Amino acid sequence: MRLTGIVLAAGKSSRLGRDKLSIVMPDGKCLAAWTLEAALNSDLEQIICVVKPEDSLAWIPSVHLNVASYSITPITPDTRTRLRIAICTDYAYGMAMSLQCGILSAMAYRTEGVMVILADQPLLQAQDINRVAEALAANKRCDYAAATDGEGGKPPVAFREHMLGPLLSLSGDEGARRIMLNSKYAGTHVSLSDYCFWDADTEPELERILDYVNGLS
Repeated sequence: MRLTGIVLAAGKSSRLGRDKLSIVMPDGKCLAAWTLEAALNSDLEQIICVVKPEDSLAWIPSVHLNVASYSITPITPDTRTRLRIAICTDYAYGMAMSLQCGILSAMAYRTEGVMVILADQPLLQAQDINRVAEALAANKRCDYAAATDGEGGKPPVAFREHMLGPLLSLSGDEGARRIMLNSKYAGTHVSLSDYCFWDADTEPELERILDYVNGLS
């Protein structure tokens, strides 16, 4: 199944009070680069990274940034690359705007579906992304497949192409969860390890991530 990943990296980091994307991890890479590379190492066909206009993109490793294309560039055989940067000018109006920006960019690929991934969950692995994608492919009658920690569906979540319309109808800070809570849509859940869902919204949450990574070395 040809899926396009949408990595949402245009958040305001308001709860943390500083740019979470560029926080340096123990290996010297930035926090959001871990998530982006998990997506790039997965079986997703293309990756669209949604960013703010003022983002310097310094958090993206040069090996990926140097070969990326941009949403302002038409997709042609010469410019089509696996990583595409989509600049969301309306990110301040809520997550739905970032999601819409990514979906509109993904539609240019004539994709069979999209997978929504949050940039601030650095412990997510490529195999976790693949498991969610495989669940959607295997369950033909499902509109979506979502990861879960036992408390409902959560990102990463993959949607079939016919779900792009409902996703585009979201507004404000509404995320994909509203779609998953709608009983008219059928979904399947994939259980992932708790740490896959750890984000860096606050300093204690960031410390938990860093402590976990340091404990692996």
